[in-house]
Amino acid sequence: MRKYFIFIVSLFCLNEAFAQTNPEAQLQQGTAYINGGNFQEGIDLLSLYLDSDPGNASARYYRALGYYNLKDFNNAMADLTTSLATAPQFTEALDLSGLIHMAQNMLTEATNDFTNAINSNPEFAPAYLNRAMVGKIKKQYSQAVADLDRAITINPALLEAYYQRGVVKLLIGTVEPALIDLNFYIENVTDRPGAYVARGLAFYQDGKYAEAAADLDMALQLNPALENDFKNIIEFSRSNAGGK
Repeated sequence: MRKYFIFIVSLFCLNEAFAQTNPEAQLQQGTAYINGGNFQEGIDLLSLYLDSDPGNASARYYRALGYYNLKDFNNAMADLTTSLATAPQFTEALDLSGLIHMAQNMLTEATNDFTNAINSNPEFAPAYLNRAMVGKIKKQYSQAVADLDRAITINPALLEAYYQRGVVKLLIGTVEPALIDLNFYIENVTDRPGAYVARGLAFYQDGKYAEAAADLDMALQLNPALENDFKNIIEFSRSNAGGK
């Protein structure tokens, strides 16, 4: 057993060493690290790879994705600029550029990026979702709902689109359609405080205080810090929970 253990450890170390020296292995392992959430490790390996192939659009994109997740937006955008210079219709790179601009509150630029991503691939659902997020921030609710409808049509499994559409519908006062989306989302994602807050507020607007209190209490269990933001609504819902 000990010999087997030593063999496995040795094999792992050899694979790691191979990835450090072989460009193709650097690209594959670096990409895998990024997709797995090991962003700094992925950046390090992709940087080694890019020493040998600095114009590789995919490697630049994945390193940009790593930088983005580490909130290093300047380096992320530098990589995307190089990636898009090589592949101007690289849908995922255009979409990521939009996310970076949105994180920097550059909403016009973000909208343009997401639109360019959609133009490059009209079946890329995340770009519609992300453009809708900008629309929500800018209170362009009709356009946001249209984009979310399209995202869901393309990819009915894109759960975030249901959540966002429920929130937007709540913002424009269409409570029942909002509840349909939020119910569906919560059936599939049970640990997001914001979803319970949104559904609780929808129930509150509809005068269903018992349901509102239950959802808001669940949100507080998941994130107690929310109590200060919704204290009055929570107390009112609890005190009127025996009514309608």
